[in-house]
Amino acid sequence: MRLSSQTKKTRPSHLFEHDKRAVRSEAGEIGMSRREVIEEHLLDVAAQCFASTGYRQTTLEEIARHAGVAKASMYRYFENKQELLAKIFIKVGTTFASGLQPLLAAPLTAEEKLRHTVQALLRTIGENGALFTVFYSEEADLPPRLRAEVTEIRQRFLVNLENILQEGMAQGAFRQLNAKLIVYAVLGMCAWLHKWYTPEEARLEDVMEAFVGLIERGCLAMHGAENRDRLSVRLRHMQDLVGELIDHAERIESTGVASRH
Repeated sequence: MRLSSQTKKTRPSHLFEHDKRAVRSEAGEIGMSRREVIEEHLLDVAAQCFASTGYRQTTLEEIARHAGVAKASMYRYFENKQELLAKIFIKVGTTFASGLQPLLAAPLTAEEKLRHTVQALLRTIGENGALFTVFYSEEADLPPRLRAEVTEIRQRFLVNLENILQEGMAQGAFRQLNAKLIVYAVLGMCAWLHKWYTPEEARLEDVMEAFVGLIERGCLAMHGAENRDRLSVRLRHMQDLVGELIDHAERIESTGVASRH
């Protein structure tokens, strides 16, 4: 079970061992070096520990114990605990920086770009909850230079997402709204996923479908959806009129029958 920022219990060591085997398996598939495999594993375990008990409360001994290595071995890969934290932020920041680039360059409509961006963001956060819990809660412990870089990366992501919205509005695909406010709303809704999501809570695909639908049908309603909504309103209005006419006709008929008698 994934640790979250609300969980304060120590994670059982056998679960960390399962993560270690999974990382090694995945690394073998993509051809990572042995050092990269170990570094990825240590970063993953550190993120889970930081997310569980907090950065300041977590010790290198605890990380080493859960990772299944000696504390002395940790120093072969990371100088100290702050470097672990920095590498976690760099990893998440790189995801933010590179995640939108293929979509921005792809021959897709603005609606498709927005949909794929939201889906990719939700999947990344949902599958890396501990990393994003640390990213959104431990920024104050970063060195000033790295904190500035993280802020710049995050701002670049916001600008790229805003450009997608502006493109859609210019094409008439989206309603004319304050794109900057919508960006903050979308990112806030997606980012909060790390606070509550677990696979036991919901299927990630269901979350993605619900969130994308909310964005497309709500604050970013497309003209096609608006036309369908207007058509539904007109149909209901016509049904009401027909109902009133039938009632009126029945009253006339009943009055005529009564008068004949």
